[in-house]
Amino acid sequence: MSLCPFHYQEHRSSDADLIGRFIDAFPLALITSSVAGKHHSSYIPLLRDHDQSLFGHADRRNPQFAGETFNAQIFFVGPNAYIPPEGYSSAQLPTWNYLAVHMQAQVQMVEDDRYALDILRRTAQAMGAQGSRYRVDEADPRVQNNLAHIVGLRLVPSEVEARFKLSQNKAQKDRDAALDWFLSGDLEQHRQLFEDLLRHTSGARE
Repeated sequence: MSLCPFHYQEHRSSDADLIGRFIDAFPLALITSSVAGKHHSSYIPLLRDHDQSLFGHADRRNPQFAGETFNAQIFFVGPNAYIPPEGYSSAQLPTWNYLAVHMQAQVQMVEDDRYALDILRRTAQAMGAQGSRYRVDEADPRVQNNLAHIVGLRLVPSEVEARFKLSQNKAQKDRDAALDWFLSGDLEQHRQLFEDLLRHTSGARE
């Protein structure tokens, strides 16, 4: 029996433009690394810089960013969805489609308040709602207090791989139908879970 190539191959992409647009759309990254023999994971929003590096900031209390420059694996994960047989135009088995970008990167901690302030400004500008009048004001005491508790991050990727699984192994009509199903998902069905989670975590702070 002959075996087909590992199925991830057909879902991989190295298209820099597509990967950049994906990171812009889903900037929350999971940074994983091993520091002093202990594994760490942190969720940090990251933005792309003009030189293909990434930047963000972390809480100084986070032990993952308390030492020297280190290598890490970075994951950007986008939407995902179960595609049932009825999600296709023809008779197909169910599958799970997803979008993700993985990378290996060197993580550098930048001890510079001007750099951290620039990160805060650029992040607010990139993430703020269109038309938002909020601007990071250096003279704001809250901003000054925040700067004392964060460290700037610069990440230099060495390997980047996208995994865009969207039923590419199906006929065109089934790919189109699966994409329609994928885009029809609605988080409203999880509202009760989200409300319970919010209630639970809010209570933990009281």
